[in-house]
Amino acid sequence: MSRRRRPLAWPKRPVRWIEGDTLCISVPFTWTLPSVRAFLSRPVLWRKVRIGGPAVDLMPGYLAGLPGVTIGGDMPGVLQRVNPQATRSTLGCVNHCGFCAIGTGKVESGGFRELTDWPDLPVLCDNNLLAASPEHLDRVFDRLERWGWCDFNQGLDVRLLNEYHAERIARIPGSISRLAMDSMSLAPAWERAFRMLHDRGVAKARISAYVLIGFKTGPEEAWTRLTWLEKTIGIDPCPMWFHPLDALTYNGITAEQRALGWNEEEQRAVMGFFYKHRGERRYTARKPFRPTPANALRTAAVGTKAGCHSKPD
Repeated sequence: MSRRRRPLAWPKRPVRWIEGDTLCISVPFTWTLPSVRAFLSRPVLWRKVRIGGPAVDLMPGYLAGLPGVTIGGDMPGVLQRVNPQATRSTLGCVNHCGFCAIGTGKVESGGFRELTDWPDLPVLCDNNLLAASPEHLDRVFDRLERWGWCDFNQGLDVRLLNEYHAERIARIPGSISRLAMDSMSLAPAWERAFRMLHDRGVAKARISAYVLIGFKTGPEEAWTRLTWLEKTIGIDPCPMWFHPLDALTYNGITAEQRALGWNEEEQRAVMGFFYKHRGERRYTARKPFRPTPANALRTAAVGTKAGCHSKPD
């Protein structure tokens, strides 16, 4: 087993490789489809092109009409082309969240199902791993214990996390648990899940939060949720901007989001203040809405369906 205990960075652009006389392309995000179409419209040196990925499943018509291009279909090993550490032990999800590509039925269709076998790798990309049976999870956790580290990469559903899950996760010394926080209504379940993991010895630094913002809620609710995680729980949350499932612009602000109070300044303020991957905080002069822990839990989510957040992978 590899001694590396840190996950590799995920590519932000489509992944390309050659198999025989075929150019293969995997497209994870819909906002990269315009650049892919422009690339494929140039004179080419390959005879055939095969293109797939979640973005193509969501918008198959966007690349229609390109000569020599086969659109969609499954190809074994594609996930490892994108990230050689990544694997899945289940497909689909038991939830049908309005913000998630899985909920449309166009991506990983066929309902939730457990795989009989999967590549033995430490970065788990299951959309809702904790929906699996204890028998399946025993096999998953046994493999991860042999690695000595893992990254539950897609956001664990805090409503499903129980003492069994927490105990097994705590037995993996280098586990990274990312807990979904899609709505302030999830705060009690989120804190309960956090305490179960932390009380069993999972270091606070190895527990993080995926925080979906911009989905049917405005800036004030986003600051409430993010500040609650930072001040009350004591962890660094990771805000994730909601993109419509047919978005062709990265971090674009829709008319619906503007009606909720979002604009470019509000978006930059939230993302710049909390998003640790950008380095030091640069927007403290904005004086944003900063709720106290006492009123944070009383702030209701506005029209958000609570659920396990999945990245548009």
